[in-house]
Amino acid sequence: MKERNVRWGILGTATIAEKVVSGMHDAANAEVAGIASRSLEKAQAWADAHGVPAAYGSYNDLLADPSIDAVYLPLPTAHCNEWIEAAAKAGKHVYAEKPFAEGIHTAIDACRRHNVQFMDGTMWLHSTRTHDIETRIAHGDIGTVKRVTAAFTFKAPSKEWYEGGNGRTDKTREPMGCFGDQGWYPVGAILWTFGYELPERVQMTFVSKNSVDTIVACGGTLWFSGGRMATFDAGCELAHRSQYEAVGDAGLVRVDDLVGGQGRSGDFAAYEQRYTGSSRYVLGDVDGKDVEIRVEPCDHVVKLIETFSAIVQSGKVDPHWPTRTLACHRVMAALFRSAESDGSVVAL
Repeated sequence: MKERNVRWGILGTATIAEKVVSGMHDAANAEVAGIASRSLEKAQAWADAHGVPAAYGSYNDLLADPSIDAVYLPLPTAHCNEWIEAAAKAGKHVYAEKPFAEGIHTAIDACRRHNVQFMDGTMWLHSTRTHDIETRIAHGDIGTVKRVTAAFTFKAPSKEWYEGGNGRTDKTREPMGCFGDQGWYPVGAILWTFGYELPERVQMTFVSKNSVDTIVACGGTLWFSGGRMATFDAGCELAHRSQYEAVGDAGLVRVDDLVGGQGRSGDFAAYEQRYTGSSRYVLGDVDGKDVEIRVEPCDHVVKLIETFSAIVQSGKVDPHWPTRTLACHRVMAALFRSAESDGSVVAL
């Protein structure tokens, strides 16, 4: 007998929700049940446009619906924690967009206490390619990883956008600015490579701010035990890059389209629409010979929704997902403290 699909609700109509709702429609073990907004009219219009069967005029109304199993929260950083806790108290499993504000530990603890799954929206972690690379690193195919470099940059589309016209560039909406929004990916990739081991210390070595005192570009260094280290950069002042390289004493792995999976094609559909990609990466040997490895293409969002829904169907929460989130948040917070203290070294 086929197991019942997990029924999803969405709290908020942010642009990213348009991509995620497509993944919910396409996932084999999920279905989208409802959308909530602070305005019933807005929720109904969004529901009609995206094939969602029910609309709610408040987030609490959706959380009170006993037919909904899990919720997706594409909410601003400043409001996310309170609704994670509210969803947990309502018995709903929680998938929330990153980054997070201080207090995320308390919000995630509420999920643990109410025995609901928590997962953040780092989509690339769920791809076929990511699992393949993870297996290679675990099996020692590139030896002991000693260095990681990662970046996620793009050029601001306009001066207005750059000077606070977007949530990423306005610290009243995103306190860490572009570092919070874009830095999560390279910092997360570094931690993923090292099995979410925390670095011993971190330093933000470069920071650029706009006219409203918000970080719009940055770079930093993370030092790990045993002489291992990593560097990253992020922001909206450079050409588009979504790169990752892990280098061991026996070889390397390199990816040039980590976040969206669209290749160096200039096709940005991967970020806001349905997209199937992430089909290749480079495996280099100790002598510098590179081989392109091909894997099954996938849509990151569909994979995330299917992974999350399978956990809900199992009836047993998986604690390693919130552990990953908390590790990444802790390192991001330390790097932000470094940025706000003129690049001081911060110990963890």
